[in-house]
Amino acid sequence: MTDSLRTTAERVERATLGELRDVHIDDVYVQMDYLLQARPTPLDLYNRWEDQNWSTQKLDFSEDRAHWEGLALGLEGVRTELQQTFTLFFIGEQAVTDTLSPLVHAAPDEPSRIFLSTQLVDEARHSVFFSRFFKEVVGIEGGLPEALASLRDRTVDAFRVIFDADLVEATERVRKNPHDYGAWVEGITIYHLVVEGMLALTGQKYLLGLIREMGILPGFYTGFTAVARDESRHVNFGVRALMEAGVRDRSNLERVESTIFRLLEAACRIVAAPDRRYAIAPEDTPPNLLINPYEVRTFSLVSLTKRLRTLGLTSQACDEISKRGNLFYENAWNEYEDIHGEEHPRRFFDRFAPAAT
Repeated sequence: MTDSLRTTAERVERATLGELRDVHIDDVYVQMDYLLQARPTPLDLYNRWEDQNWSTQKLDFSEDRAHWEGLALGLEGVRTELQQTFTLFFIGEQAVTDTLSPLVHAAPDEPSRIFLSTQLVDEARHSVFFSRFFKEVVGIEGGLPEALASLRDRTVDAFRVIFDADLVEATERVRKNPHDYGAWVEGITIYHLVVEGMLALTGQKYLLGLIREMGILPGFYTGFTAVARDESRHVNFGVRALMEAGVRDRSNLERVESTIFRLLEAACRIVAAPDRRYAIAPEDTPPNLLINPYEVRTFSLVSLTKRLRTLGLTSQACDEISKRGNLFYENAWNEYEDIHGEEHPRRFFDRFAPAAT
C-alpha cells in the first residue's frame, strides 16, 4: 500500500464521529482494504472498536428533516428510491441483531467471542440509528414494522431468501449445536462475506455516494459512514476467522465455497432487485445522480471475490463465482423487463455510455 493510501486509511481509522461527515465512502473502503492486508487479530479489532465507538444520540438530524421535505418538490422519484433503500438496510440491521447471538456463544476461542460481542452491540446501535432516522426525518414512528408498512414494493423476493430463511436456519443450527464448528463457519460466511462483504458494502457505496453528490442529509451521512466503518471491522474479522478455519481443515474452505455458490444467485438478485420497479427512469434522473448498473455489478462481485481469494479459495473457484454472478445479474435485468414491461436502466447505458459497460 502506498504512503498516500496508508495516510487515508489512518485518517479514517482516527476520525471522530463529527469528522466522518467529511469522509468519502471510498476512503472507508481504502481503510477496509488496509485492514485486509494487515490481517488484524480479533483483539486488534476489539481495540479498534473501543477507539471508534460512537453514539447515535450525538447525531443531529435537524438539517436532514428539511432536506427530506424538500425532496418532495421535484425529486419525488429519488426520494422514493432512497426510502426503499433505507428500509432494506433497516431490515438487514435488525435481522443481524436478532440472529447473531448464537455465533457469539459458539465462537471457537475467547478472542473471537469478545470481538463478536462488540459486533452484536454494533448491530443493535445500527438498528437504533435507523429507527431514529425514520422517526425524526422520514416521519415514520414505531420502528421497523411501520417502516415496512410504508414501503410500497415491500422487499425483493431474494432478500427474504437470505434474511428470512437461510440466515435464520444457519444460526439456528449453531444454536442447537454450538460445538459444530462447520455450522459456525457457514454462519460466518453468510454474515461476514455475503451480507456484509457483498451486499452491505455495495449498498453503502452507492447510497452514500448519491447523498454526498446531492449535498443532503448530513446527519444520516455521518451516521451511516460510521456504520460502514464498523462493518469494516466485521468483514475483516470474518476473513481472518475463515482463513484460520481453512488452516485448521481444508474442508472448511470447501464449506465456504459451497455456501457462496448456494447463495450467490439470491445475493445478486438482492442487488439487481428485478421485482422492484424503479421509481424514476434514467432519462428523468439528473446526470450527476445516475448510477451505472454495470459498475454496481462489478463492485459487488469484486468485493466478494477479493475477500474469498484472501482467505484461501482457489482462483478457479473465484473466477467461476464471478462468471456465474455476471450471468445472474443479466438474468435478473432481463426478468425486470419481463415483469414490468419496460426497459431496465442498463439499456440507457448501453445506448449512451457503451464504453462503461
